[in-house]
Amino acid sequence: MKLPYPRLSLADALAEFDIWITPSTGEIRDTERFQQELDRVTKVFEVIAKATSDYRDIDHCAPAAIARTVASTVAGKSVAETVEFLESFAAVLFLVTGKSDNNGKCQLPLHLRDSAGWTEFPFVQRGVLSFKPIPRELKAEKYMKVVSDLQHNKAHQEKLLNEFCRYVLSDERYVAQLWSIGKSFVLMRELGREKDLLTPLVVFQVRGSVSASGGHGPEDILRDRLTEWGLERGVDFNTSDVVISPPTKGETRTKTRAYDFVLPYSTPGWTKQVFIQCQFYAGDSGSVSHKNVDQTSTSRVFVTPIHNNARFVEYLDGAGYFSSLNGDLKSLLSMTNTASFFQIRTAPIRLRRELQQIGFLTPLDVEHGILIAGGEVGAVQKHLIREGYTKGEIDRCIRSALSRDVITGNVSSLAIRDDRRVLARRMLILDTICCHGVHPDGPLAGYVFAPGNGRFNGMKMDELIAKVIEIAPCIRLDWDSPTRPLEDLRWLSEMGYTISR
Repeated sequence: MKLPYPRLSLADALAEFDIWITPSTGEIRDTERFQQELDRVTKVFEVIAKATSDYRDIDHCAPAAIARTVASTVAGKSVAETVEFLESFAAVLFLVTGKSDNNGKCQLPLHLRDSAGWTEFPFVQRGVLSFKPIPRELKAEKYMKVVSDLQHNKAHQEKLLNEFCRYVLSDERYVAQLWSIGKSFVLMRELGREKDLLTPLVVFQVRGSVSASGGHGPEDILRDRLTEWGLERGVDFNTSDVVISPPTKGETRTKTRAYDFVLPYSTPGWTKQVFIQCQFYAGDSGSVSHKNVDQTSTSRVFVTPIHNNARFVEYLDGAGYFSSLNGDLKSLLSMTNTASFFQIRTAPIRLRRELQQIGFLTPLDVEHGILIAGGEVGAVQKHLIREGYTKGEIDRCIRSALSRDVITGNVSSLAIRDDRRVLARRMLILDTICCHGVHPDGPLAGYVFAPGNGRFNGMKMDELIAKVIEIAPCIRLDWDSPTRPLEDLRWLSEMGYTISR
């Protein structure tokens, strides 16, 4: 359905943003990155437990014993497995002692020279053991890669591991910290709660990589939505960042800018495009957010001469924008070339509306045409033309949807696939609220609200059901029991697309 495009004031836009906000996309401990790291850290504590007789006492946490056990653990493993474990081992030692790789990369070479008395550093070149001067900088990643390369030179491998352990566990306090956590790990293991003990450590460890933004979660969520609307990955929308660069002559290197989404991406025949940046802050990431606000303006100045049909839309969400970063939100929405914004929950209305503004048709809207006008191709085309789409765009979308089996039929008749009909019907309900909703003057009870038109735009539940049947009479057959409309409304609510009071 063609969605209305109201021009909201900044105050009304901000009020709507607050209502439809998604505070976070999940806890750090729910991410795949966290689970992977938790498994690795657990394995490291198990290996050290083996070396220390289950952390029997502090004296058993000897660097030499730990080094021998680690070397035997990685024996026979693939290069990838060995490097992964050794890097996790180094990270755990840094974590339990409070030391950091940033300091270690500078201090470890001096330890090798002054405490260990080394004059040269072993490495493997073309499978042959060689030596070179001790590097002036040794990050743990580089150091452990050398340890991995020495798998056929066990004496030198253990020697490097031993000195790394001696550096990190350089006094009794650090050894005591390792022993305390290790001993607790063994005790909790007996109760089956060892991962609960390690969880806070791992959360702290991965926080930087997962960050307050929740990683790429919002971008992945949007790609799932675009797929649901029938768009084709890699054609109608990009699956990785789109790098924008001006035309170049010869080998001249030029500046570039990257956008999270450009829609439509490489759909044949399209020049008008929506350029989207995704900025999700579940917490206070002020310095990053402020920088992004500045970069947004300069990036648009850069892109406009290259793509003069660019329409700039912001994908913004997260509790950070509700609280400490609210000023940045206002700045982004106040930019004169910000066409609009959308959030995770409002994308089905607000982003689809942006695509409609440039005249880009989605298979979902073709399905709505089938629900409203029937399956005859001519009738569907007439309906879509009335909604403002060109004949060429309608033909392109229908051909693409038929070729990919998103919709079924032929040149004269179209049908919605059985497994897509429920989604199409539910999204038509959402569109109906957006198109025919009102802003209640009185109590909000009994209304179903949809985004896109300010604070509270909705319809009474019974009026909504009647309106849907009026728009698309065939849906009466879909609702073959009194509970079916309620199931559809419940799904929309559970997805966060609607709010009921």
